[in-house]
Amino acid sequence: LDDLWMLRCDSAATGTASWELVAPTSEHTPIARAAATLSPVSLSDSAHPVGLLLFGGHDDVSYLSNVWLFDARTAAWTMLLRHSAQAAVASVRPDARGGHSAITHNGSSEVVIFGGAT
Repeated sequence: LDDLWMLRCDSAATGTASWELVAPTSEHTPIARAAATLSPVSLSDSAHPVGLLLFGGHDDVSYLSNVWLFDARTAAWTMLLRHSAQAAVASVRPDARGGHSAITHNGSSEVVIFGGAT
């Protein structure tokens, strides 16, 4: 799937919550994928995590290595790094993968990944 949902915890006191389908405002969005990671990150103009970094996963054909940033303030996706299987085109980066682990590090400005399948 390529949809993004947000769970809003309406009231901790009453234990209510509601799901909201997020409609992206950007023209380009990530393709549908499975086994990717989505990590909270701080954007350069914000002290608090307001972005989500999407890395990897796989579609129906192959594992992916592209990186997308979702800005929760504007609901816009931006591709930061494209997928490239060609060694001459690829920069220093992790191999395409899915099922890996990811965690935000260093005050939400960096994401560390580990493991997965290729």
